[in-house]
Amino acid sequence: MTRPAKAAGHIQPRAVFTEEMREAGYEILAPQMSPIHFRFLTPLFASAGLKVRVLEHTSRTSMEVGLKYVNNDSCYPAIVVIGQLLDEFISGRADPDRTAVGITQTGGMCRASNYAALLRKGLRDAGYPQVPVIALSVQGFEDNPGFRLGVTHIHKAIQAFVIGDAIQSMLLRVRPYEATPGSAMDLYRTWDGYVQEWITSGRVAALGGRVSYGKIIRECVRAFDALPLRDIPRKPRVGLVGEILVKFHPDANNHAVDVIEAEGCEAELPGLMQFFHNSVATAAWDKENLGIDGKQRYIMPIVLWALKKYEKPVHRAFAATNGKFEPHRPIEEMIERSQDIARLGNQAGEGWYLTAEMVDMIEHGCPNIICAQPFACLPNHVVGKGMFRALRTRYPEANIVAVDYDPGASEVNQLNRIKLMLATALQDPEARDGDVLQLVDVEEPASCGGSGSVMLGMPTIPTRRAAFR
Repeated sequence: MTRPAKAAGHIQPRAVFTEEMREAGYEILAPQMSPIHFRFLTPLFASAGLKVRVLEHTSRTSMEVGLKYVNNDSCYPAIVVIGQLLDEFISGRADPDRTAVGITQTGGMCRASNYAALLRKGLRDAGYPQVPVIALSVQGFEDNPGFRLGVTHIHKAIQAFVIGDAIQSMLLRVRPYEATPGSAMDLYRTWDGYVQEWITSGRVAALGGRVSYGKIIRECVRAFDALPLRDIPRKPRVGLVGEILVKFHPDANNHAVDVIEAEGCEAELPGLMQFFHNSVATAAWDKENLGIDGKQRYIMPIVLWALKKYEKPVHRAFAATNGKFEPHRPIEEMIERSQDIARLGNQAGEGWYLTAEMVDMIEHGCPNIICAQPFACLPNHVVGKGMFRALRTRYPEANIVAVDYDPGASEVNQLNRIKLMLATALQDPEARDGDVLQLVDVEEPASCGGSGSVMLGMPTIPTRRAAFR
């Protein structure tokens, strides 16, 4: 006689986000990743009948919560986001009986696939097993009947992220040169409000009522193009690449963009849409080299084509600025230029795309790069720091530094590494002697237009003016 199978003792039934919870107005907490883009999520989800609150900032307290309930053997991004979510309940800011939490699952060769399980365990250990965890994945691993998005909402989300990429590029481009201090951030806040209003209703009162997707992009680009700037030479450009959360989240990277700009340089970040492009760009290679077939072989190229169509209005608007603003390069071009360094088979973590980001920046006038490496993210150490030698061989002008991030890392040590790299970026290229950095002690740090001398020693931690707040 066959006995019925019993569940293993360590397997716990998960709390599901139901239709009743949605109708009862449960709040859904979502962790921050990219401030400019994620601010658009609250009105977007509200239009779908979901009450979502994006947690803007992390703190030392939330990091400690993450270390307690996740364990520091897990990767730094897991500690950041899970600690941030758990701290809302432990601090009493969220009601565990009327709140759910949302988190993404990659479904690939990354620990992010396990964040949902780690979060559920943390909630049980902290005494909140009743809190539903909504795991969001393209593959649809889990079902939560109360969390539904229609095609209209997905369409609007893609538009919002494209606009977010454009605003991020323009803000970083003009802010180091603004004629009136603070004017770039004032303009950003204005357009952040306009875009949120547009997402909610399709209208922007200040622009005359109902506005199309193409028009809001054109008007936004014109506004940033018209911002008064100082007439000074362009500053050295410094790119920030790495694991997706650490490169975009200012609290996770200890405000690296602020440090770059405070030292007299211009910061650059990749686009969030580029990350989505890379995730669908390998279908043909996977079929040919790994034998992965099925619907995705035919669907993914169509998805990539559609995503690129969403970006056409930005490309047209940027083209009208006579080179002030540049669109991100096509993912196919990035693949072609980086394959002799990191092949498409490197798909764990950011995979080949991280190397391609660095190649793209170096070839387009940004040879100075900070590669943000989170603790315990082995794949990104391989395709990030592991590619430095090949990059420097091909591009002798490349000035790249890897900066490790984890809850116990010294911020002063991180700043020292970044400032040493920036010292090279600020130096007159003709004054460089191979790989030897020429250093001169002075009383004040050099600005980009200064003498090129750089103050070294214990770095001053710059005032946190909050790059995207």
